[in-house]
Amino acid sequence: MRKRLIWTVVLAGAGFIAWRFGYPYALKYFFRVSGTVGVAPQLLQGLPGANSMLFVVARNESGVPVAVRKIISPVFPAKFELTSSNLIMPDLLTRRVYLDAILNTHGQLGVPRRGDLKGARQDRVSFFSKGLEITLDTAQK
Repeated sequence: MRKRLIWTVVLAGAGFIAWRFGYPYALKYFFRVSGTVGVAPQLLQGLPGANSMLFVVARNESGVPVAVRKIISPVFPAKFELTSSNLIMPDLLTRRVYLDAILNTHGQLGVPRRGDLKGARQDRVSFFSKGLEITLDTAQK
């Protein structure tokens, strides 16, 4: 009986250590978010032409960008997939992320200019999600 208790404590301790120190690595390894980006009907006429860039950005629960995917000259609806190779701040990745999509012709992120299109999912999604939809529905004025 005593031996069984010791093994239970050892296994519980090993499980806790594996969870505590292995959890962030598992998040990074299994990170995969995919779906499509569409355009709201009222903005279809204002789409930029060739050489436009679509950025899909994943932000953690605090709003810090943790992953970015850049798609050059997208055709809508544009498919996207964010994986661990797209992580820019892997240590700040959380279990649930917010998704944004930005379409522009200047290629700079974080510097909105007239004519840029933006869309975002209002809900957080799991770090392993597929079939998600984002709609570009706001034009920068």
